[in-house]
Amino acid sequence: MTIAQISEVELDDVDRRIIQAMLKEGEFNLEKIARRVEVSKSTVHNRIKKLKASGVLKGMLPWLDLDKTGNTITAISLIRAKYGPQYAEEVGRKLAAVEGVWGVYFVLGENDFIVLIRARTKAELEKVIESFTKIDGVERSNTAFALKVIKEDFRESVRI
Repeated sequence: MTIAQISEVELDDVDRRIIQAMLKEGEFNLEKIARRVEVSKSTVHNRIKKLKASGVLKGMLPWLDLDKTGNTITAISLIRAKYGPQYAEEVGRKLAAVEGVWGVYFVLGENDFIVLIRARTKAELEKVIESFTKIDGVERSNTAFALKVIKEDFRESVRI
């Protein structure tokens, strides 16, 4: 998907408040969301159904404490790719397909991509990084290993 193919869905104030309440609550509970937004449960239900149908909501994910799941290694790789036609989409798609990769960003500057990685062990992290070198179009990677997570709250990344 290219940037030109992405179309923005019109969200009204109630839609925004429902999404914010879902993020704040950390769970999918119609009654709690309806109370927080000050609308009926049926309104919340219908709005969520509409948001799913429009593609705004892609699903309902559980909010996990990653320290308790064993996914304690966080790493950030800066990837330099060979410039060519459609390289952003092609290399980006291949990076995104690597198991353990949870974020891929095409960026401007010295590097072409920022890749976010989660792993259980150093060996698992090494496997992810080695798989980058096997991707046609990747020139090199530079990976930083996070020693300590100071803040990580995906809710802060959502601006609606």
